Amino acid sequence: MRNESYVGGVMNMTGVRPGDAFKYEGPTMPNKADYWVTFTSTYEAIEKYILPPPLKADRSVPPEVRLICFVSPENKAFSGKVTPYQGFMFLAQTEHNGVKGRAGWEYVDAVYGDKSEVDIMGPWGVYFGMMKKLGDIRFTPLGGNRFQMSVDRRGVRMITLKMSIGAEMEAAKIDAINAGISGSGATITVREIPNVDYTGFTERSICVARADKNCVLSGWNVSDCSVEFGHTPEDPLDQIPVLEVTGAGATVNAGSKELFTEMYVLDSLPLDAT
Repeated sequence: MRNESYVGGVMNMTGVRPGDAFKYEGPTMPNKADYWVTFTSTYEAIEKYILPPPLKADRSVPPEVRLICFVSPENKAFSGKVTPYQGFMFLAQTEHNGVKGRAGWEYVDAVYGDKSEVDIMGPWGVYFGMMKKLGDIRFTPLGGNRFQMSVDRRGVRMITLKMSIGAEMEAAKIDAINAGISGSGATITVREIPNVDYTGFTERSICVARADKNCVLSGWNVSDCSVEFGHTPEDPLDQIPVLEVTGAGATVNAGSKELFTEMYVLDSLPLDAT
């Protein structure tokens, strides 16, 4: 008989056993604020530092990277419990088996500084197939309408994003952004589950989640953007060229739980990753 009261192991972080997740009503991320910038880089840097292997850069489009600093204060975990978190996400265009979309990874942090509130991001990242690393993320006013967003890791400033936030976007621009989301392809991830003695894998698969399960509710125009990257041996982000800022914005979004519940396996990979 299933012991529903067991709260140890991974279940302690997710709050619910597989099969019982996402049974709550409403979106997973009902009120997520994104501060984003798009910049051109190189295909080589995208493949080395942004995309998880074996994904490759889509060379039919410019080598652009989307960097998003976001806050999701009403984020709901598997069980429906509110688990607020914030992050810095890297995304770049890729294509696999004829499916186009964006893939990448992210730094994550708690909204209020207590990282035990975001330990769910460990199993969430494994099942979703998106690498997540803990960092110290800060949002700092610089005066007037100018702001700085940053992430530190192991005492090193890894990302500094600065922008000036201006007037609210018109409805037509919001509609255009949502149309762009629908046409941008899927969110593509690589899920790798190790075997019992960590000598190989029990699963390696490329997964797809529908990008159109996110929508922009409102937004603000942004100007005077700059991006700087730091360096550690584990995260040599300064090796990602920032050649030209091609777009930026500040938006409030809603993310449907169907982004997760309708995710599917696009391709199964060999269990020997070498």
